[in-house]
Amino acid sequence: MTVADRRVSLRAGAILGALLSCSGAAGAQTVTESSLKAAFIYNVAKFTEWPQGVPPPSAPFVACVLGDRSIGDALERTVTGRLLFGRSISVSRVSLDGNLRACHMLYVAGAASAQTEKVLASVRDAPVLTITDAEDSGQPESVVRMFVENGRLRFALSLDLARRSRLQLSSKLLVLAQRIQDESNPGKR
Repeated sequence: MTVADRRVSLRAGAILGALLSCSGAAGAQTVTESSLKAAFIYNVAKFTEWPQGVPPPSAPFVACVLGDRSIGDALERTVTGRLLFGRSISVSRVSLDGNLRACHMLYVAGAASAQTEKVLASVRDAPVLTITDAEDSGQPESVVRMFVENGRLRFALSLDLARRSRLQLSSKLLVLAQRIQDESNPGKR
């Protein structure tokens, strides 16, 4: 890695780290918990790589939200006018019985554990980045699990689910994750 590559990597990591270390209460007065989480969701997507051809070349990137309307609204404000991998971003509010495999990213919050498990099972092994917002680590497993710890937004990653979904998570995310589940490498945190 060249010095320039290291600088870019460190700068991107610092920006993502600063975003993730902010708390809703400690951030700027105009920053709400919903807007902070929406920015986190968008940034996680920026540091994730989907398999070639997903989404199809002429299609928008579809970010789905199930269960938390305020996050859906904040995500829509966050992504308006932005591109992800050169594609427009469409925010879709979905229901438990919707076509969840049409999503490229699926944020689930506010659903009961059994419902969340059913939703996550319906997209298992599909190239869908699943993100849940659950304080309890006993909740059904997703690729990314957001939680608040000591007043700060933190996250855990499941590399196993990412691999099964054919998603590649950036090393920048791995460095910032509070917890990493990786059964193929038990030494990871």
